[in-house]
Amino acid sequence: MKKLYETDSYLRECDTLVVSCTPGKSGFCLELEENLFFPEEGGQYADTGRLIPLGKEGQPEGDPVYVLDGKLQKDGRILYHTETALPAGTRVHCILDWEKRFSRMQQHTGEHILTGRIHSVYGYSNVGFHLSDEGLVTLDLSGPLTVEQAMEMEVAANRVVWENLPVQVLFPSREELESLPYRSKKEIEGQVRLIAIGEKASYRDLCACCAPHTARTGEVGSIRILSVQNYKGGTRLGILCGLRALEHGQREWKRFTDLAKSLSTGVEDVADSVAGLQQDLMKEKGRVAVLQEQGLLRDFRDIPEGEPAILFTEGPLAPVALKNSFNTMAGRAEGYVGIFQGSDENGYTYTIGSTRLDTRPLGLLMKEELGARGGGSREMVTGRTSAPRKEIEAFWRRAAMGGTLAQI
Repeated sequence: MKKLYETDSYLRECDTLVVSCTPGKSGFCLELEENLFFPEEGGQYADTGRLIPLGKEGQPEGDPVYVLDGKLQKDGRILYHTETALPAGTRVHCILDWEKRFSRMQQHTGEHILTGRIHSVYGYSNVGFHLSDEGLVTLDLSGPLTVEQAMEMEVAANRVVWENLPVQVLFPSREELESLPYRSKKEIEGQVRLIAIGEKASYRDLCACCAPHTARTGEVGSIRILSVQNYKGGTRLGILCGLRALEHGQREWKRFTDLAKSLSTGVEDVADSVAGLQQDLMKEKGRVAVLQEQGLLRDFRDIPEGEPAILFTEGPLAPVALKNSFNTMAGRAEGYVGIFQGSDENGYTYTIGSTRLDTRPLGLLMKEELGARGGGSREMVTGRTSAPRKEIEAFWRRAAMGGTLAQI
């Protein structure tokens, strides 16, 4: 069993034999004599492609069988997932999905370059890696990086790309390995495969890795760091390289220019326009809060004597309006007051309390009779209930006004 991808990342087609074919959970598991397709390993998905059955004369015979996935087994075998069976002994022509492979080569080589630069400057290890085909490629570092430091490392990594250095695959002996300062996420038994960046006299990075890589750093195109997060005491970086980095930049530029058009301004003035809109929005929110507070206090004054001191409002209240109006109501009322936001359909969030009475027993009673959830202090309890308005009003008359509680 040969791993062709280990020694030639650019091999796109080959002929080989089907060694075995067994039923799987969904489809079949094929073992090939020679392996063009990289299996899922080391944080990278498996290659995909096609198997063309060949006749005795070496001519295509039958429909192509698609390689959907590949798994490395504990015994070292590689099994490929297909939807169609191919009998053992069948000779097949393998065709790799090259564009997908090359994109992953760009991402993985870019990750080596970037983590190599970070390791050389900060001494951090790469302790986690996931090469996604949809979202960002993520890599986890063993130490903290600020955004500014990450940007500096991004520039340093791209300088290595611009130098167009050779990327080589090495299979050193155990004796040779002992003298090489290589990086590795784990202890490796057996033959170690190293990815070397740069010339032999002065390697920029040496890292143990099982995956295909580009032949030179220039083929990575560019390396972009697009997210920096604190993660488990270290740092998680989200990156994209090569064509994927270019396509991401084009999408972001399109969004940015569309935003500039919607603001009727130039691209260079978007930040100032957004800042101006935020100031206007804050002023408008302040005006709305004042109007909401005035409306609530007006409604509170209009509550007839003998009616529950509670108000209902459908729209969400500005926090400052809720706070100010509730404090004013609680200060004027002899007993409990309450503000309920929501509707019978969606339920109500509530703020209830008193400056003279302990509100906690009322909150407990609401849990028992209205299925409310919440809690708070002596002066104020907040929570949520799905009870309809009529039940809330009836409860309030009975409990908060009718003497059910010992405090009233």
